[in-house]
Amino acid sequence: MKTKRIGMRNIKTALSVALCVALSQFLNRQDIFYAAIAAVMAMQSSVSDSFKAGKNRMLGTMVGALIGLIFALIHPENVLLCGIGVVLVIYICDLLDWNKSITISCTVFLVIMLNLKGRSPVSYSMSRIIDTFIGIAIAVLVNYFISPPKHLDKIYTECILAIDKVFDIVRDKFCNNNELDLKTLEKEISILEEALNIYLSEFRIKQIDAQINKLNEILDICKNIHMHLKIIQSLENDHSLDYENYLSIKELFRCDFDHEEKNSEAGAVYNYHVNKTLKGLYMLKDLNKDIMY
Repeated sequence: MKTKRIGMRNIKTALSVALCVALSQFLNRQDIFYAAIAAVMAMQSSVSDSFKAGKNRMLGTMVGALIGLIFALIHPENVLLCGIGVVLVIYICDLLDWNKSITISCTVFLVIMLNLKGRSPVSYSMSRIIDTFIGIAIAVLVNYFISPPKHLDKIYTECILAIDKVFDIVRDKFCNNNELDLKTLEKEISILEEALNIYLSEFRIKQIDAQINKLNEILDICKNIHMHLKIIQSLENDHSLDYENYLSIKELFRCDFDHEEKNSEAGAVYNYHVNKTLKGLYMLKDLNKDIMY
């Protein structure tokens, strides 16, 4: 059986929970559970995602706590009010476009309505908000300061994979006469784009440096090559390479194959997109040398 190591996100989640418990005990908070759960939910793969998850949970907690407070002051544990309250909570979250907060909002509302056990609705509702804030704040701070996610390393890895895939697909097409595997290329480009977007959304990124600009340029070139390859794929297969493209492919891939040029109007369109593809490959080759690891 393969042993899987404990990831950093796992450790940071455990640390956040431990800090929540310690702080809640120090502040003499009774319901440590809610702060700890908030910390678990807010710990995400990036600092920005932690903030977004925490924000959604905080907004949901405030809506649920407010409606729960109002309804609990009228009559806690009332069957009819529980049903009406859930409808109202969902409606408010949907109205404010806080759809990701609906579940936690309903949960907090029901906790206040069904779990007072003789406590004051006002103090209990405020406690749910405070405990949630404690858990979220600790999770975000831990994710920010302790071993922050190394998104740049992932971007470099995905960048290399995307470039390799572009070259492999074009080589297979023109040197080996294979079908274009555009779905795989599209998947690699999407993964690279997502990694870049996550990195750029992080709070610790103050400015976009030259290296990131090069990575963005590589992404754009890969997208353009993908577009040209789609057009090439859509054209009929009996078009042949012109002599210029034939020589460029031989030089780029160090491969040899039979060449017979057929002139046609559609063939000119075909070779135009082949030429654009090859120029993109040469640009990727030059940019790839400049990437620092």
